[in-house]
This record gives sequence, structure tokens and C-alpha cells, in this order.
Amino acid sequence: MTSVYKIKKDLKIPMIIATLMSIPVFGDLMINRGLQPSMMVLALLLMVLFYMLTINNLLRKVTITDHEIAVRSLGGVRRIPVGEVTFIDGVTMGSKQFVTITSNKKHTFIPNSFENFSGMLSDIESAAKEEAIGEGFKALKENVVPRKSDVAGAWITVIVLVIVTFVILYQK
Repeated sequence: MTSVYKIKKDLKIPMIIATLMSIPVFGDLMINRGLQPSMMVLALLLMVLFYMLTINNLLRKVTITDHEIAVRSLGGVRRIPVGEVTFIDGVTMGSKQFVTITSNKKHTFIPNSFENFSGMLSDIESAAKEEAIGEGFKALKENVVPRKSDVAGAWITVIVLVIVTFVILYQK
């Protein structure tokens, strides 16, 4: 059994559009606004952080096999051998849910922003040892909350960036 889960496709499109729309906004901020050097450095750092978070979200992938659970992100691949998993639990905060996997003093959090999150939960449960499954995980599996606010928030970001771009273009 090998299952691969990626970030929802509904999230990828607005993230890519927002990233592309932010380039002229940041460019105008750097070139035409005459900011103080300290503000320019701050804007540049925020711009780099924004792009790194976007790239991280686009690269995120969880691969579940009979032998390991691998979580890929911008920082690399974290491989968790199934035999070393000591505890799997679930955490719910509002509509945001996380699977927490503990193994040998390492903790991995997997958010519910992946495609087919309930299928991922089933695959994690079938790969792990029965005694490693916590009550929070079982409760999470029974009550998976669909995250529509992620997609709505991403599209709101796109709309705000489009408005800012038009204001910048037609201000001159």
C-alpha cells in the first residue's frame, strides 16, 4: 500500500495567483514609494517569507506506506518508520484539525488541508500499531471538519491583491 496526499487543488490555484499578483505590489513598494531603508528591509523580509510559505504549501506531500509515513515540505522529507511511532493523536481547534505523530522524541503535525483527509486518516490508522492510536485520533476520524475557510481566505487574498494592483496602476 502506498498512498500520496497533496494540498487541496482548490488551494493551489489561488496561492499561485496571489504569489504572481504580489510581485508588482512588492515591486511598486520597493521602487516607487521611497521607503526608509529599515522599512524596505522589513518589506523585503516579509516578501521572502510570503514566497517561502507559498512554496512550502505547494511542495507539501504526505506519503504513507506499510513501512513509513513521509512528510515532504520545503525543509526536506521527514521519514517516520511505522515501527518507531509511539503515539498518534488528533487535535481540533475550531475548524482546523491536526494529526500529531510522535516517534522517538520527534513530533510531526499534519493539518487537514490535504486532499481526502479522511482517507489519509484511514491509511495512517491501518499503517500504525493499534496501541499507538490515541482517543483524540479516533475522535478526529469520526468528526472530520471540511475546511472551506482555507479556500475562501486564499481567494480573498487574491481579490485584495487585485484591488491593490488596480489602485497602484490607476493612481498615477
